Amino acid sequence: MFPRNRYDQVIKGLHNSNDHVLAYASNFSITADSHLVCIQTNTGDESSYQTQAINIHNKPRTVTGASFIVINGALKSSMGLSAKSSIVEDGLMVEIMPEKMEALKAALKNMQDFSIGCGRQGALEPDEVVNIKWVDNDMLFNLGVKSPIDGQLMDGIPSIRVHNGIDYKGATRFIRWTEVFIIKSDDHSSGVNDPVDINKLSGSIAKATCAALVKLLDLLATAGLTKLGVRTTIHPDNVGYEAGSEGTKLPPIYMKSLDNELIQVLHKAVQSSQDAYTVLELIFYVLED
Repeated sequence: MFPRNRYDQVIKGLHNSNDHVLAYASNFSITADSHLVCIQTNTGDESSYQTQAINIHNKPRTVTGASFIVINGALKSSMGLSAKSSIVEDGLMVEIMPEKMEALKAALKNMQDFSIGCGRQGALEPDEVVNIKWVDNDMLFNLGVKSPIDGQLMDGIPSIRVHNGIDYKGATRFIRWTEVFIIKSDDHSSGVNDPVDINKLSGSIAKATCAALVKLLDLLATAGLTKLGVRTTIHPDNVGYEAGSEGTKLPPIYMKSLDNELIQVLHKAVQSSQDAYTVLELIFYVLED
C-alpha cells in the first residue's frame, strides 16, 4: 500500500531503479497483527537464516507486515508462470514478466492501483494475488512530538531533519538548527512567482535566528532554555513569528535580538511569495562546545 502523500518518494524509487528490479522498503504497520522477521543462527563459522512471523500473543494472524518488497521483471515465459511470489528473509519477492513490469511502472506514475496474479499461465484462478494500492495519506508520524514554544502537538505534521546545517559558535557554546516542521505550505500560489521554496526559506530563517541568538547562548543555557522553537507565519495579511522554549515564550531580551534579525527576513519572504500561506516551525539546540 502506498499512501498518496508518498507519491514523490515512490517516483524517486522508480527513477533510481534499474530496468528489471524495483524495490521499496516499508514502514512498521500498526494495522498488522504480525510481522515477518529474519533470524540468524550461527554454527561455528557458518550462518543460516530463517524467516519467522512474530505475532501478538494469543491472537490469530490476519495481517502480516513485511520490511520490503522487491519486484523482479525478468521472469521468462518458458517458466510457464504468469508471476511468482515468495517470502525472502523478512520481505516479499514478486517475479513478473518484462511487459508486466512496464505496465506496473506506468500504473505507479499515474497513481493507479495494480494487480499481479501469481500461478500457472492460463489458469482459471491465480494461486495468489499481489495487489498494489494507493491509500489515504499517511499521517502517522511525529506522533507525540510537542512544540517547545507552546506544547502544540505535531502529530501528522511533516518535518525535515537538517543534516548539513552550519553551527553558530559563541564563546563556550554553539547553536544548531536540527529540524523544520511544515505546519502549512501552499503547493501553488496564484501569483506570478514560483511556489515557496521551503528549503531556501527555512535556511534564511535559521541563519537569522542563529545570528540573533549566538551572542546570548550562555544566558539561554543558564536559564535551561536549550531546546528552542521559532514558528514563522508568512502571508501578505499575516506575517510574524513566535519563539519559545520549555512551553513558554522567550523573555524580551531574546525577542528583541530576534526582531532585529528576523523581521527583515520575513518581510522579504512575503514579497517574494506573493499570496502563498506558509507556516514553519524551526527547532534549535544550544549545545556545549
